[in-house]
Amino acid sequence: MKIVHTYHSYYPVIGGLEKVIQKLAEEQAKLGHEVHVITSYSSAKDSPAEGELNNVYVHRVKALRLYYPDLTIPRDFNESLLKGADVVHAHSQNSLFNIIIVKKAKSLRAKIVTYFLGVDYLRKHSNPIIRLLGYQYQKAITKRFVGLVDLAIVTNDYERGVLRKRYGLESVVLPHGVSEQYLRTPNMENYFRSKYGVQGRIIAYIGRIHPTKGLDLLIKAFAEVSKKEPDVILIIAGKGDARYLKKCMKLVKALSLESKVKYLGYISEVDKIGLIDSSEFVVIPSRHAGESYPLVVDEVKARGKPLVVTNYGALPHRIIQPVEGLVVNADVHSLARGLLYALLNKRSFRILSKPLTWREVAEKLLNLYQSVTG
Repeated sequence: MKIVHTYHSYYPVIGGLEKVIQKLAEEQAKLGHEVHVITSYSSAKDSPAEGELNNVYVHRVKALRLYYPDLTIPRDFNESLLKGADVVHAHSQNSLFNIIIVKKAKSLRAKIVTYFLGVDYLRKHSNPIIRLLGYQYQKAITKRFVGLVDLAIVTNDYERGVLRKRYGLESVVLPHGVSEQYLRTPNMENYFRSKYGVQGRIIAYIGRIHPTKGLDLLIKAFAEVSKKEPDVILIIAGKGDARYLKKCMKLVKALSLESKVKYLGYISEVDKIGLIDSSEFVVIPSRHAGESYPLVVDEVKARGKPLVVTNYGALPHRIIQPVEGLVVNADVHSLARGLLYALLNKRSFRILSKPLTWREVAEKLLNLYQSVTG
């Protein structure tokens, strides 16, 4: 089968969805299929126009970006590639790059598969201008996708319900996966603590550093926790917005938490496993209305650890509460209470749902492709 994935950015760009596409494409290639990715130069200007990475053919086209990554306009379609594709798989209906590529592919009679992610999330955005104008754009582009897809896929039941109720579109639920090393690697707590020289109980944040991710909220909540549980430390891993990170580190200093908050920056997968293993739990303090499927949720579950998450996007639907963790409101006091409860009741949590591996997701996707290609 000739499969073409499309999204406005791809490796070496680091991001959750970029990782998803790379993992799925590489697993499909391992299964013997001809796999391509059409993406743009916009976030990887030093990368070649045509290349091969782990048996996946990557095609970068010229594009115009209108400030936001989702507003990336391709200036080329790679028509010859689309014409011969069995399936064109778009990742995210919110991407202008995707809708333009998909419309061209549809005109060439390719079958269209789309992962619908963060459906209508701008409807609840904190910025009133984005909430008004962005949501109108989001509704319009989603309606256009609905008229083009042969198969719609979502990662969770919540967004499946939104698609059905607001757009009359039926979809298949297929979660994203985890790397097998998260299921097979032995406990790495001793390795991690030795490498980073940390002691005490650990609350971990692993993710992108961005204002919508709520790291400042977590630091303020942790200040309350630290007064009652002085042996607990907060470890932060990830990279992103340098200005926001600087603001958060100033907040740490203002709250006199320098000895209890440790920022590691971007860490390897092995170190991430070690951090998860060493932690009491992992917290996702997001204020992002579009939280659809943070990969770290399943990575943490794969290591058997609970989570504390805020009630944004699909996050409340990603864990079985209160068994696999807690869902709290996105304010300082609610988050602090949730952190304290999780610290004092660690033994009451257990993980009930086993994540899929990327290989399993890739195999299920291939079966779904066949349902529309015949």
